[in-house]
Amino acid sequence: MLPSPAKALNVTAATIASRLRLLELDARGTSAAGRQLQTLVIRPNLDFIVERFCDYLQSIEQFNRIVAAHSDLDRLRDTQRHYLQSFGINIQSTAYFEERQRIGAVHQSLGVPQSLYQCAFRQLQDLIIGCFPTSIRDDRSAYDNLLRFVLKIVALDNSLAVESYCTARLSDLTKSLASERGESERLRKLSVTDQLTDLHNHSYARHCLNAALSRAQRENTSLCVIMADLDHFKEINDTHGHLVGDDVLRITAARMVAASRTADQIGRYGGEEFIFILENTDLEGAREAAERIRSHICDDPVCSGDIEVSVTISLGIACASRHDTVDALVERADDALYVAKAEGRNCVRSESAEGQVAERLCGVEASRRPG
Repeated sequence: MLPSPAKALNVTAATIASRLRLLELDARGTSAAGRQLQTLVIRPNLDFIVERFCDYLQSIEQFNRIVAAHSDLDRLRDTQRHYLQSFGINIQSTAYFEERQRIGAVHQSLGVPQSLYQCAFRQLQDLIIGCFPTSIRDDRSAYDNLLRFVLKIVALDNSLAVESYCTARLSDLTKSLASERGESERLRKLSVTDQLTDLHNHSYARHCLNAALSRAQRENTSLCVIMADLDHFKEINDTHGHLVGDDVLRITAARMVAASRTADQIGRYGGEEFIFILENTDLEGAREAAERIRSHICDDPVCSGDIEVSVTISLGIACASRHDTVDALVERADDALYVAKAEGRNCVRSESAEGQVAERLCGVEASRRPG
């Protein structure tokens, strides 16, 4: 349903009066002129004007395509009769303005080019003037007065239709742009989001870490990275199946988000491994965050249908240095994670104060590190 043009274009008594002044249409004088036009010209020739006007429209190929898709000629004739019977009558009313503005809104919704109906107004104007009776044509003053009135009313109706056409078109464009922005945002999110957990995917997590590391080095602020890995996840898949495994990943990811601060960024780094990016956070703050995440995940079992699965997680922390790279920072956090794995899992470990993993990592070969 089309909105009320009066509401869409804010038609008020003041705007009506302003438009009529622009066209030098005086309410008192126009009432008499409107009645004269209806009595002597339009009503006696209504069918003739409508038929000739429809003939004109049918000669336009573009119009025929629109009518074939949306309407029929009988309906068009009825609409045109209704329009002509109100032509120039009560022009100071809101209803008159609404009806004329609705014409433009309807044309726009049907895909009628603005140029087509503007030219059609000219044709309709000629048909009305051509039906002036001899009594008017023979009286030069009466002819000039009625002619000026018809030209002004056509200008009024045309201006209102054009105004609402443009408003409706702008509204459609605004909605289209909003839809495009929404679709672009949806596609952008798909490109940076892990579809299973709704966290950052691997590539976007690294992009975020690169940006965070650059900020920290530029602004001389602290930055910590936590690498986390679910313990014995392969056994969960082997015992309960991959659907349960997927539920475990989804639910633990949600718990990670719930246990983290709003500003912290979380990504699924691969499989059952996750990365946390903690800006403006020192080592002690990162340890507190990691312990909060660990306890939040292991405090309650994960339910997948009728199956309950106890889940624990191991976490390793590294803090960025002034000359760090993303790869070096992730590698140190990953090494600290595997220290946690080697020491029994379900715990938090961090690199030493010198930026190196604790000595207890020695002797743990990467290929033999536990899951």
